[in-house]
Amino acid sequence: MNNRRARFLLHFPHLAALLGLLMMNSCSQYEYTSPLPGTIDVKLHVISNNIAFDPHNNFVLKVTSVEAVRASDLARAVILEDTKALSRTTNVYNTLDDRARDSTLVMGEAFLPPDDYIGVNLLIQPGERVVLDGYRNIDVTTEPKFNPLLTFRRPFRINELRTTSLVVTIDLDKSLVQKSNVYLFVPVYFISSITYN
Repeated sequence: MNNRRARFLLHFPHLAALLGLLMMNSCSQYEYTSPLPGTIDVKLHVISNNIAFDPHNNFVLKVTSVEAVRASDLARAVILEDTKALSRTTNVYNTLDDRARDSTLVMGEAFLPPDDYIGVNLLIQPGERVVLDGYRNIDVTTEPKFNPLLTFRRPFRINELRTTSLVVTIDLDKSLVQKSNVYLFVPVYFISSITYN
């Protein structure tokens, strides 16, 4: 019995090595490469010839969600405030800010997988009033069937390690319809610019 055990112990390292080689051969690693992400940034541009871009004038949009919509499967990717943000919070943007006129008001930025996209979605709520000259308040209403989801549609591409910049435009001249004592908010919007850097 001891002789048999001694022989087994003598050959055990060789058997273990052989078994290890067989297992490594059967578990071959396949080649897998994933593209690195690209960056998207979304900026707001506002057209307003009827109401001046002035520090005393104010009309806000509350934005609770910004998403890119992928073309292949209509999957939506959340675009946060910037690439370091952990979650999206509701942001309030003054549409009569000089940065909105100049298309430099950044609404969101995110890393996205390289692919083709059909557009972006914004979930918004208009402010309750327009402030003119710092003291005149005009209420803003919406139609009963107002849809707060703005679907900006224009195809674009996210490329690996590149930045895609979208400018979404809201035409306040057409979106704020003046009634007797109020403005009716009927959003007129589009993607006005796509640039690849």
